[in-house]
Amino acid sequence: MKTQMKLICISALLLTLIGSVVAEVRLTVAPQSCRSRPDVVGKCFNVHGRLSVYNGTPSIRLWPIGTKRLLGIIDPNDASNAPGEAILPVDIKSKLDWNKNVFGDFTVCPLTPAQLGRMQTVCIASGKNLIVRERNLTNK
Repeated sequence: MKTQMKLICISALLLTLIGSVVAEVRLTVAPQSCRSRPDVVGKCFNVHGRLSVYNGTPSIRLWPIGTKRLLGIIDPNDASNAPGEAILPVDIKSKLDWNKNVFGDFTVCPLTPAQLGRMQTVCIASGKNLIVRERNLTNK
């Protein structure tokens, strides 16, 4: 009986240690770079624009300033279309929320081909010259 209890305690301790090691490894693995994703369908390009959070899918969108176009920031491999950690670089994600827009120069990589009248899906590789502005949400 004592031997069984010792084995159970040792097994529980080992499982706890293994679980903490696995969690630590997950935290140290860097998210996949936008440029190196296997689903990139074309050459990466630069966009001077406004990054905002919208209601709908995709909820994160990039407006290239001076155009009537929106680029959708989404992971096509995520069936829920929920923005995960790999969607935005950390320095950009920390600045963006419902009440703020992020203006800047973004390097994006296409995840879908450009089609007239359709929102193109891209991932953001990086952003420079980032300016955060409060969003003007007025009801008219």
